[in-house]
Amino acid sequence: MPPSTEPRKSEADLAKSRLLRSTGILVLDILGAVLVPAILEGSVWRIVPMRSLTGVLVKEWCLDLAVAAFMGSMMYRVYRSSTSKWVWTLPALWFAFRAIPYVARSQTGSVLSQNEGFWTHFSGAACASRAMDCLDFYAFSVPLIRSVSYAAAASVTSRLLKPATSLPES
Repeated sequence: MPPSTEPRKSEADLAKSRLLRSTGILVLDILGAVLVPAILEGSVWRIVPMRSLTGVLVKEWCLDLAVAAFMGSMMYRVYRSSTSKWVWTLPALWFAFRAIPYVARSQTGSVLSQNEGFWTHFSGAACASRAMDCLDFYAFSVPLIRSVSYAAAASVTSRLLKPATSLPES
């Protein structure tokens, strides 16, 4: 058999292609974790409209957790990439970008500050009092909620899909 005329790929080329593949799958994972639940939730909002703020928040939390978990499980099943389990890191940095200044500002202890508390502010519960609180919830908390749910489901799916190790016969 004649020797192959294709040049062999060097280790550096293989490392570059693995890095490019992992980066591409990470981008797909982030889109699957953050944007796809938003698109699917838009359909549900038309089917089941909510009038109260509490109803909107409950629906947002429930749909974020369920849809993102479904997406995380399915994306892991398709690509079997460990990046699905780490998709929460970039949204966590995004959340910290807003949460750290919020905590620093709330530590001033001013009587005039209308600080309702960290969890109330970022859970969406404070949306009724100020519109800025809703902005923080939707811009910073929702991507974190979706990505954590996505990554948790991908991690659970990875454990469920591991091949069972056979016991040695005695």
